[in-house]
Parts: sequence; C-alpha cells; structure tokens
Amino acid sequence: MRNIIIASLLAFGITGCATKKIPVMLEASNVVPITAAQAAHDKCEFVKSFNVKTEHPNNLQPELKNQTYLAGANRYLITNVIEKRKQRPVNVDATLFKCPIITAYDAKPAGTIQLLPGANSVKPITFAEIENQNCKVLTTHMIEKTSPHSLEVELANETYMQGGNRFHITKIVDASNGRPTSVMADIYRCQHRTVAFEQ
Repeated sequence: MRNIIIASLLAFGITGCATKKIPVMLEASNVVPITAAQAAHDKCEFVKSFNVKTEHPNNLQPELKNQTYLAGANRYLITNVIEKRKQRPVNVDATLFKCPIITAYDAKPAGTIQLLPGANSVKPITFAEIENQNCKVLTTHMIEKTSPHSLEVELANETYMQGGNRFHITKIVDASNGRPTSVMADIYRCQHRTVAFEQ
C-alpha cells in the first residue's frame, strides 16, 4: 500500500497539475473586462448575467472570454467573487455587455507608423519554425484597418510591447488590392538559440 501511495505521489509530481487548460476561442480574443462606470459611459447594452465556475484559477479568464463571446457580448464585469483558490477567483458572478467598438486605427497613409526602438528584432514566424523552436504563445492580437505598408510595422510594435519577438498571422480580416490591411495574429516569445563551439 505504501508503495502505491509513493508511486502515485511521484506520478503526480512528474505530470504536474492535471487540470486541462481552456483555450480562448480566436473570435473571443478581443473580449476584455470593463468597469460599471465605463459601461455606462460607453452606453453599453446589457446582455445577461451569469455564473462562471472553473477548476483552476488560470481557466477563469479564458472561460469568461469564451462565454461572453458566445452570448453575443464583447465586455464582461465581475460583480461577485464567490470562491477563491490560492487567493485567486475560481467562481464568480459576471455581467455581460455589448459595447460599441471604437476602432484603434483609421486607415493610415504609408509612412506614418514608426517602428519602435527594440521592435526591429521582431520577425514573422512559420508553423514549422514554431514546432522546431522553444516558442510560447503570449496572446492573440487584431490589427484594425491600416495601410498595407504599415501592417507589418504595427505587428512588430505590438509584438514588442507584449514582450514577444515573433508573430504569426492567423487570419486576414480585410484587404485592399490583394494586400492585407487588417489581420489577426498570434504573438510568440521564442528563445534565442546559441551555438556552442567546442575547443
């Protein structure tokens, strides 16, 4: 019996937490929290109130984003924390709102977007490179309509500001004359590989 308990503890230690991570739906990536004051200021439409309960604190925000999107809303407000685990909420009441989308960008003429210092090392990445390198996805970001000439500069700037160094375009939302002007992209942080020389 003692051997079984020891083996179970070792197996748990090796595999770690068994709670499955909930992925954020691509369409729900732009869902964000909002305050009651901001919802009133933006004249947001009330959609519904509901309860969200998860097994792990890390899954609460993805579940909130997904459920908000599925309800036809784009903002959520946590109104009551019912239960916490490790000082982080796992069971909450939330109110969902549909707020007007204020676009972050207008169509900009080429050359108005400047590359941020430090963002010059940010590059696009392919799926093959992601599999062959030690890369971690940080977030998904949408570039609103912009000049085709500015798109990659804006992606590089956003990737750098999010702490990443690589991006991968997953969806073209809008295009002009066959060139993308609005896209969804995954932002990655990849470890740099160094070559060890033997002497």
